[in-house]
Amino acid sequence: MATYPDPNRRPGQTGEQTSSLTQQLYACLKRDIVTCQIQPGLSVTEDWLCRKYGASRTTVRHACLRLSKEELLQWVPQKGYSVTGITIQDLNELFQFREILETAAAELACAAKSPELIARAYELAKITYEAGNRDTFPAFVEVNHEFHCLIAEMSGNRRLCQQLTQVLVHFARFSYLTMAADSYGSDVMKEHERILDAIRDGDVEAARTRSSRHMLQSKERAVRYFLG
Repeated sequence: MATYPDPNRRPGQTGEQTSSLTQQLYACLKRDIVTCQIQPGLSVTEDWLCRKYGASRTTVRHACLRLSKEELLQWVPQKGYSVTGITIQDLNELFQFREILETAAAELACAAKSPELIARAYELAKITYEAGNRDTFPAFVEVNHEFHCLIAEMSGNRRLCQQLTQVLVHFARFSYLTMAADSYGSDVMKEHERILDAIRDGDVEAARTRSSRHMLQSKERAVRYFLG
């Protein structure tokens, strides 16, 4: 359990220190929600969070407010908070939005021609995980996140990169929730490499098409695992 000094018990604490404590709790709580250590749909109270993380009510409240703005928590009047659930509709909406962002990023990346970032992306594309081994899956989720963020970075569009980063956080929740028993890592690796090949060659049409196809195949895998 992560423990944070309680600002209410330390007279004279500065606003900067309070902000630091809120940031620490925010990061820790966000990690636990994204990795589904705290399950989607779970109801949590400020008192429960205070006890779990050893933080003050003020610190918890500020952290929860930030997570509510990111749609990872929902405020429930008179009850506290609920960890935002994951539904088929959520997945459909996220994939629709993600396809718009990903295909645009791939197209823009073709013009950017960033050899260093492309080389790094190829390295990431080779990393997979062992089916049924839960210890190897979190690293794969992180690598997948970094891969797609790199392509967005290649686009040179800061706002596109910011939007995609936020969308990928919600996808990571789904990935951690399922912890797929069957390995699809090799399929993802090949799809990623084909996208990179098009970007490296400056083939805009192929980059968009392969990126869009990757989203479709990812959606098919996601729905299959979601429906069990």
